[in-house]
Amino acid sequence: MPDNPLILFPSPEKADREKKNPNPNTLNVPSLERQYKRLQPAFTVLQNAFEKKQIQLQDSPAGMNPDLALVFEIVGTVGTFYTAVKNCNGLEWVFDSDSTPIASDDDFYSFAKKTNERSTKPLNGKIYCIMSNKQALEQLLSLWTRYCNGEQDVFEHGFAGFRDVFTRIKAIRKWNAQDRIEETHVLDYWRENLTIDGNNPIPFEIELFYRDDEGKRNQARKTIGQEIQTLGGSIRQECVIEEIAYHSLLVELPRTEIEKLVQNCPSVALSQVDDIMFFRPVCQSAFVSSTDSETMKPVPIDRPLPKGDPIVAVLDGLPLQNHQLLRGRVIIDDPDDYSSGYMSKDRVHGTAMTSLVIYGDLNKVEEPIGSPVYVRPILRPVETGIDQTTELVPSEKLFVDVLHRSVKRMFDGDKSTSAVAPTVRVINLSIGDPVRQLASTMSPIARLIDYLSFTYHVLFIISAGNHPEILSLMAKRFSELKSYSIKQRGKAFYKAIIGNQRNLKVFAPAESLNCLTIGALYDDETDPVEPPQALWAIEKGLPSPLSAIGKGYNSIITPDLFYNGGRKFIRGAIDGRLEWVLSTREPGCKVAAPFGVGNGSGQSYSFGTSDAAAQMTHESIKCHDVVSQVFSETGKKVPPEFWAVLLKAMLTHGASWDSVSDALSEISGASPHRLSQWLGNGIPDIRRVQSCTKERITLIGLGALKKDEGDVFTLPLPIDFSTRLIKRKLTVDDGKRRLVENRQNTDWKSVQRGTLQHEIFTGDKPIVWNDDDLKIKVNCREDAGKVKDSIPYCLFVTFEVAEGYDIDLYTSVATKIKQKVRITN
Repeated sequence: MPDNPLILFPSPEKADREKKNPNPNTLNVPSLERQYKRLQPAFTVLQNAFEKKQIQLQDSPAGMNPDLALVFEIVGTVGTFYTAVKNCNGLEWVFDSDSTPIASDDDFYSFAKKTNERSTKPLNGKIYCIMSNKQALEQLLSLWTRYCNGEQDVFEHGFAGFRDVFTRIKAIRKWNAQDRIEETHVLDYWRENLTIDGNNPIPFEIELFYRDDEGKRNQARKTIGQEIQTLGGSIRQECVIEEIAYHSLLVELPRTEIEKLVQNCPSVALSQVDDIMFFRPVCQSAFVSSTDSETMKPVPIDRPLPKGDPIVAVLDGLPLQNHQLLRGRVIIDDPDDYSSGYMSKDRVHGTAMTSLVIYGDLNKVEEPIGSPVYVRPILRPVETGIDQTTELVPSEKLFVDVLHRSVKRMFDGDKSTSAVAPTVRVINLSIGDPVRQLASTMSPIARLIDYLSFTYHVLFIISAGNHPEILSLMAKRFSELKSYSIKQRGKAFYKAIIGNQRNLKVFAPAESLNCLTIGALYDDETDPVEPPQALWAIEKGLPSPLSAIGKGYNSIITPDLFYNGGRKFIRGAIDGRLEWVLSTREPGCKVAAPFGVGNGSGQSYSFGTSDAAAQMTHESIKCHDVVSQVFSETGKKVPPEFWAVLLKAMLTHGASWDSVSDALSEISGASPHRLSQWLGNGIPDIRRVQSCTKERITLIGLGALKKDEGDVFTLPLPIDFSTRLIKRKLTVDDGKRRLVENRQNTDWKSVQRGTLQHEIFTGDKPIVWNDDDLKIKVNCREDAGKVKDSIPYCLFVTFEVAEGYDIDLYTSVATKIKQKVRITN
């Protein structure tokens, strides 16, 4: 135990939730008469669509579902809409999603209350999608007509949401073929597959509107199956996960039918089936294997082998478990028999990620983690060229199903066994799907991650995704870039990134809210000289130009953190264009790798967000050990439901932009206070949160809150800051009264979105503070649906003063804290 360990806060005081200040802007909406003129034609179109479908039903051998999916594009959010839909027989809520910003016009715009000036900024909005039968639509139309006619008492109890919605509807229409392909990149996927020689059918996913009624789900599958059969295709797999409202089919169609979908999707009857929400590509996460590893260097073999049960799991490719660095340190669980046909030479990615989780970058020469690593292979090798093998997610399985089964087996077991790894607290997932970049609707994989994380109290650490294609977006030839200074190269790269932000977003499931998403820094432990025939991309330590950037879902800060992802040189191709030097030699992150024919113990160098995420998982075990020890010293154990939030907060707590913000701001042109899209919450420094010092104290608080509840934690102050000019820093959100006045890192609006809030305040001015304590309040409010259960949270607070003031801050605060009642389990 360190001399100055972290301290637990006493139990917080209960309080009501602190209410937010009202929005200073007011929304202008059209008059009722204007809304009637705008929307009545849309209602007429929907009526006609139902009548047309009724005629089709009479001759349908499959017994088609009579429902339609209706889309409501609404300016602002209407919380009562959900209740109104639930109370209307025949309407069934399917999903809502954040839409792209809605352009203001003469009907809808915002204006400032004080000045009454009209704003030109886009409006926020939601897209709500519901299923409806003819009777439900007639009821909706009746309410609409009576409301527009000025009748009184139109809306019964529970139906007021329709009144609120009627005034804010920007558009209402039927879900159509364009909606089914617009955000999914499926057309690109189909086109790419058509360029591959052969006659094999092309697999893809059909995601259905999820129905609570099993009979309706079965009818939907029957309807789609009939259309697939008509086109000469087949259904390979069906997956239903009720907990995340997911229903999907893995299907195959002949190439001739795929060509028709590419050429004119709306003309194919399958695209008009109302039960279909999206056409999606199968998961495209893939890693090219290579055996050009470095000659094995002597590795100490006297390090103790791990003990106890696994704390961390790796879902990846199959590692080389007999590698000298991995032997006795991994537990392989392969119920799907992925190891069959998985040759040793092809076990590259799983070996590298497992190595990074156990040791970190081998060039840092750190001690391996003290517990074994549970590994579940979810990638398989496929020959993709002459002497080239690629490790990828199998196309014959839905990735959501594979991930769901893998995690449930760990904590619940399956038909063949009981739980196989119930002690795991962290799951490393250095895998992302490049054809599922962040869109207005959260991907099913991200929804699954959020559910699994909350249900099993486990933290997923996920890679943000790589965009090596940034080189093709550069308007520079190799010779020109080679002549630039390193700073000029950085400006050129970030100019290309800024101009292509829309296509450089994070990969699913990195938009998950409960996970920790990691981006890559262009940094590692090597220091080679730039050779004449190649060049460095940017300065060492800045965000890697290939790393996916933010913001995330609903403008949440994503990636959460950036960590060393290694570097690679850039060279010029024969035609002068730029390409990465994908050598397994330095620079990069040093990892274990197959050697020779694959059976030997080698080492190589890799780079990317996968490496950054795996190294962050390595750091998470250090945090796990510290937290366990802190609680153990008090005679307690960490309550299981708090592990995920504790580790997520602790990994983030020491993060800042201090070392790179000025350089990044200069080359990107962004304000130092608005760099979250490049750096998230910053670069973590785990050493700062492993222990305290004389001048710095870190406290941990735990709690659980229901809707509109609040907890208040008390931090005793060591001295009177009104009498001395002392430079001080507080890493936490401390409410309205600021003991330290300057906010560092991101702006205050960004940090309040999502499930992670990280703020740093600094100051050195004298301040009159009449209290002996600093009050820190945690509030719970509804944000994404009804909150019924208590939501667990944790709080890390670090208060510090600059060195040189002869203040024993730690002893002063710790003494006062220990006089109070300890937090209870």
